[in-house]
Amino acid sequence: MNYKENNYSEEDTIDLRTLFRMFLKHKWWFIITVIVVAVLGFFYVSRTPALYEARYKFSLKEDYVQDDYLQYRDSHEKFINNQSVFIQAEEVPLILKTDLIFRALEDIPEVDDYEDYIDSSLIKIDLDKDTSVFSLKVKDTDEKLAKEIGLKLIESLGEQIRNQDIEIFDNTLAMISEDIKKIEEENSYFEEKISEIEKEINSMYSEMESSEATGAKQIEYEIMKKNGEVLLYEGKIIDNENEIRKLNDLYQEFTDRKAAVDNRIELLTEEPRITVENSRVINSIVVILLSILTGIIVVLGVNYIYKLKSQKD
Repeated sequence: MNYKENNYSEEDTIDLRTLFRMFLKHKWWFIITVIVVAVLGFFYVSRTPALYEARYKFSLKEDYVQDDYLQYRDSHEKFINNQSVFIQAEEVPLILKTDLIFRALEDIPEVDDYEDYIDSSLIKIDLDKDTSVFSLKVKDTDEKLAKEIGLKLIESLGEQIRNQDIEIFDNTLAMISEDIKKIEEENSYFEEKISEIEKEINSMYSEMESSEATGAKQIEYEIMKKNGEVLLYEGKIIDNENEIRKLNDLYQEFTDRKAAVDNRIELLTEEPRITVENSRVINSIVVILLSILTGIIVVLGVNYIYKLKSQKD
């Protein structure tokens, strides 16, 4: 057992001595390779610019559905439900990553093609848990450009959300107007029917004056029925007029809300937080290790070539 251990130790020592002699023999290959690779690597690292990250904080304000709309919920539920389409916080990251938002970057002269930024890893948005607060991070080798891109995207996002909010109100107002129009047309129909019935009643009164007692009673009974129809139509008109008043109130509410629509994006930091990602130290260590590894590979290669030549000789 001791013999085997001593044998392994002796073989290891011989291998290390052989490797050491090999490196001494080809030391200039190793030194020159390490120097060349290191010089090229450090040159590349020195030419690599620092990466700046501009971090903005902004929030999404609540939408426009208020408690005072609840009074309309029973008879106008469809209008209330229509308001649920207002953009919510969890939808903002998806909206931000759209062509419509990034197209605003065309206003920045330094941006060659805004489409390059849409799916870029240099732009990231995060939603803080259980809040409507967002962090937008923009990276670029130009600090000023990183700040400008971040601000432009937030402005574009706010404008897009505002336009969608206004469109929702416009659609809702159009729905209410259409319902008012239908009810008014229905009232016009009821008024025409009342007018026709009243003409019939007047005709019956004339006929009743020239009729005998028995016939007059029958006509009087028919007149009562017709008057009942008139009262029914008048009742429907009154109900419709009340409905129209409610719809007009609702229309005014939505009109006021639309007039008050503003930018729901609130910038929480006027100036972004700037961090610098400078990985030159790490890259320099990588260059040193890579140059040494390359030197070792070159020495092994040169030694192998020399062995082949000696075998041929």
